[in-house]
Amino acid sequence: MTKLENKYDNFNKAVKRLNEANIAYKKNADDDIYQDALIKRFEFTFELAWKTLREFMTDQGYRLEILSPKGVIAFAYQEGILADEPLWLDMLTSRNLTAHDYGRELSAEIADKISNRYCKALTELGKYIAERI
Repeated sequence: MTKLENKYDNFNKAVKRLNEANIAYKKNADDDIYQDALIKRFEFTFELAWKTLREFMTDQGYRLEILSPKGVIAFAYQEGILADEPLWLDMLTSRNLTAHDYGRELSAEIADKISNRYCKALTELGKYIAERI
């Protein structure tokens, strides 16, 4: 298995687990435990997403100069791999916020974004990469 295939496999499994958490969260949105689980699964799925995206672009022959999450997102958008740069930058901001501030109001806001916007974008990235490797 190549490095890209391994990263993609881990990312794909994380997306599936995130979507499972999202289904449970939607059924139990008032329960902090489901909210916390959704956020935690988002955190590691997002980390795998941008790292898999970086590996995918490298494998495809792109020369990335900035290897940070923001740089990878910007480059992927520029190259037409990601369609909605503001959404991905918002995901990055949410990921950074959950790592440093876990207030109830912020958690609810981020969980809503994960459930209604981020899960779909992460799933779409997985499909995009799967079609090309």
